[in-house]
Amino acid sequence: MDWKNVLKRAAWTFLEGFVVAFPVGMYNGVEGIAWKSILLSTAMAAVSALKTTLVELIQKHNEDSQD
Repeated sequence: MDWKNVLKRAAWTFLEGFVVAFPVGMYNGVEGIAWKSILLSTAMAAVSALKTTLVELIQKHNEDSQD
């Protein structure tokens, strides 16, 4: 498992989610937008990490099956 790849993708997803959620919330005057943006970005990063892990596990399983 390439954990560095998983963490890198999750970090980028967190950053992307925050960069989108924070300004949108600021524009709409959402209360507590910083914390909400952080929580939303964290959830997105967790989903990204889970997806990347599952994709790598499936690829490894397929490679092992072909051998």
